[in-house]
Order: sequence, then structure tokens, then C-alpha cells
Amino acid sequence: MTPKSLCTGCGACAAACKEKAITMKRDGEGFAYPAITPALCTHCGLCDKICPIQKGPASAGENVFFGARAREEGARLCGSSGGIFPLLAARVLQSGGVVFGAALSENGRVQHKSIRRIEELPQITRTKYVQSDLSAVFSELLDLLPAERPVLFCGTPCQCAALRALFGKVEGLLLVSLICFGVPSPGIWERYVRFMEKQYGGPFHSFSFRDKRNRDNGHTAALQIGGREYCCPLSKDPFCSSFFRRINLRPCCSHCRYCTVDRESDITLGDFWGIEQLKPDWEDGLGCSAIICHTPEGMRLWESIRERTEWFSCEEKDLANPRQPRLRQPTALSPLRPLYMRLYRLLPFSCWIRLFGPVKKGR
Repeated sequence: MTPKSLCTGCGACAAACKEKAITMKRDGEGFAYPAITPALCTHCGLCDKICPIQKGPASAGENVFFGARAREEGARLCGSSGGIFPLLAARVLQSGGVVFGAALSENGRVQHKSIRRIEELPQITRTKYVQSDLSAVFSELLDLLPAERPVLFCGTPCQCAALRALFGKVEGLLLVSLICFGVPSPGIWERYVRFMEKQYGGPFHSFSFRDKRNRDNGHTAALQIGGREYCCPLSKDPFCSSFFRRINLRPCCSHCRYCTVDRESDITLGDFWGIEQLKPDWEDGLGCSAIICHTPEGMRLWESIRERTEWFSCEEKDLANPRQPRLRQPTALSPLRPLYMRLYRLLPFSCWIRLFGPVKKGR
């Protein structure tokens, strides 16, 4: 098995095991790792063969770089960066296809799910700073692939690599990977949701990690709970603060090999940080997308929605600039992470989360 420090928790090994000898179980930090049931294991070695980390990266394609933003303000408000993913997803849905993305349920869990109708699209748009659960995706894709209709999956680059490892480059499957800072603990996030429900005396409804209504490039967090909304700067939200301070990230994120322009996906999407230097008149507070097309299939999908965007061609150096380091190197974990995680296991959660700031004020 892959060493724990390198394991991304993608679940490909558990999905591939024919004997169902592997289950994904959370550790004391709230991250899922594979656990083997010895009585069921036949030592076939398939889990090692399928592991994206042990397989190594696929050969890079010919990358083509763009900056873009949706012409419709609504698409930019409901999506991250420049609102390109909602346009790609809508195009696939209009073709009778299926789209997979991370959804935040009303109980606070972040799980990948499939949608088949345009009306369902808001469920899987917008950023979620939480590692999502892929367990339901693998079995559903087995029934869909190979597909006569397109299937679009959007996730972190390690999740996209897991799908490539399991299914190969199968016709009909399009992968969109995100420029990723790192994946925070789903266990810590779910405890934060329960804490906030107790704090405000009501049920959790939703959380926007990148609310754009202030036209501040999504630097506002907005929580809806107990029939009210609470907003604050993103850096002041206690959970998001622990994320940006690199405390709650998965250990493997500091060794991520996907922090490069070369990916195992068809398209890469992310924030075009630094757009104000390249195109100052594009800085309007609603974001701009960085787009990298890696394959002919990815280029065709991008070209199919391009008329609904304002866009320009650019070069690798324009995207992989100092303000977007995740295309050049992984995020270094905080030197204080071991201490904070030890305190997480020892302290009541209400005490631990307040180490990162006060709770939100009412809007």
C-alpha cells in the first residue's frame, strides 16, 4: 500500500478491489485512508497496480493556455473564478450527458454527485474547501462507461488521476481538474458545521466559500443557518482561516505532484490570479478563469462554449506566475500543523476552532 504520508485518499484502491477487502476509514484528523480486512485480502496486488501514486503520472499532452470569463454575470456569480465550469457543464447537459461535481448537502457533507438537468447545476458549482467523498462516483461510472453520451467529471487533480487509473482514457469521459491549494479535512469541516448549528441554534443550510456579491473576487464567506445569513471576510472565518494557514490540509498535499501545468485531465480550470497585471481592465471583482486544454477532447469542449465568453490566448508564464504558485509547486504545510492537530485531538472542538478567530457576525 502507498505510505500514509503520500496517500491522497482518492479511494481508487477500494473501488478496484474485487474482494471488497478495502474500506476507506477516517483517522484522528478526519481524513479517509484505505483499511484492509486481512481475512478478505487475497494479496492479488491490484490495489498497488491501480494506485495513481504508484502508477506514476501519465505522459503530458500539448498544453494550450487561455484566460476567460463568462459573458453572463449570473454564470460568474454562481461559479468560481470566471464562471467557465457552469458553461462547460451546461454544454454537456444540453447534449444529453451527465456531469459529476462536488456538492454540499444540507447536513454539511461534501460529496461528489451526478446531475442530469440544467436546473440541478447550482448544486455542484462554486468552490468547496473540503475534500469530497468519491465513493458513490465509481460505481455509477461503471454503469455509464463507455458512454454514447458525454460524461463530465470535475474535481481535484488527484481525483481526476484516480478516474484515469480506474477507467483509462475511455471514450465519452471528460475530466476537468482544478488548480488546487490543498484539500482540508472533511472531519474537521463536519465538526465545524455541528459547532455552528449549536452556536446559532438552528439547522445548517448552506455555506459559500467564495461569495462574490461584494465583488471582491470571492474573498467573503457566507453561512446560512437557522434561517439567517452570517458573512465575514474569508480570512476571518475560523474554518477557512485554518485552511489558509495550512493547518487542516491533508499531509500528502505538501508532496503533490500535480502542481504543474501538466495534468491527467482534459482541461484544467482555476483562478487567473494576476490578471490585473496582464489585463488591468478585466479586474472587476468577479474573477477570471485560467484555462489549460491538455487534449483534443478538452479543446473541442472549450471551443464549444467559447462564444459565450470573453477570452484571450496566453502563455504558460502568464498563468504560472508568482500569484498562482500551485502551477509550479505544492503548498507547504504549516510548521505548527503537528501542534494544532494534537490540540485538535485533545481539546473540545469549541475551544480548538476559536484558535483561528471568532465566529461570524450577523449580516
